[in-house]
This record gives sequence, C-alpha cells and structure tokens, in this order.
Amino acid sequence: MSKCLWGVLLIAVIAGSVHAQQISREETEVRTAIGRWANAVKDRDQKALDALFADDLFITDYNGGTRGKKEELEVLKPSDTVKTISVTNENIVVRIYDKSKTAIVTAVVKMVFEIAGKQTHMAMRYTSVWEKRKGNWQIVVLQTARVAQPKT
Repeated sequence: MSKCLWGVLLIAVIAGSVHAQQISREETEVRTAIGRWANAVKDRDQKALDALFADDLFITDYNGGTRGKKEELEVLKPSDTVKTISVTNENIVVRIYDKSKTAIVTAVVKMVFEIAGKQTHMAMRYTSVWEKRKGNWQIVVLQTARVAQPKT
C-alpha cells in the first residue's frame, strides 16, 4: 500500500516538474507584459501604454473599425466621464515563436466601467501579436471580438 502511495506521489512530482518546465522565460515575460497592459488600461496610464504599444500598432476592433497607436492612446486617455473599475484577463494562451521573438496571445478580457455613475460590464475575446523589440515585449497587432452571450 505504501509503495503504491509513493509511486503516485512520484508521478505527481514528475508531472508537476514537467509542466513547470513548459513555461519558458519568454512566456513568463509576455504574461507579465499582459498584466502591465491590463493595469495600464485600468489606470489609463499613457506612459505605460505608450511603452507597451509598438509604434506600428494595428488594431481591428469588435465593430470592424481599425486604428493605430495614436488613436488607441486617445481612446484610453484619462477621462472625467468614464472610470475603469477593473480589467481582468482570463483563459490566456501564449504561443512563443523563438526564432522571430514573436508571441501570439489569445484571451478573454473582462472590464467594468463606471459611466455617469452607472457600472457597465464588457467582455471581449482577443488575439494579439507581441514582438520583443529592444528587450521589451510590445503589442504589434490586436483584434477584438465581443464574447457571445450564453443562449438561454
């Protein structure tokens, strides 16, 4: 009985260490950058957003419109009428392409805003392309889509 228990524990430890090895330094860096991006959006931190957005940023929004870095910074500038309460990323999947220092990220972002004293919730699925430039991960391409509402 005790040999069986030790065998199960050994398998669990090996499986856990293999899983831990699968997350590369680059993936950890990208996940950290995603967290900085969420905080910068919440705080409407223009300096942080400017550093996270590549100069050649290209965005396709959930309505099919497109914009670049300048327009995105304008959308996210501090506002007296809109307060961002929270920005949370879920279901994050990061794919690293080592030879090109590129990462593809898919996730769902859930945001809560306060507009004229009323809270508004929004959820979007996104795909983003990140590239490591001058030692920093930056968003090069971003496409968002509204999350489908559950069928009732």
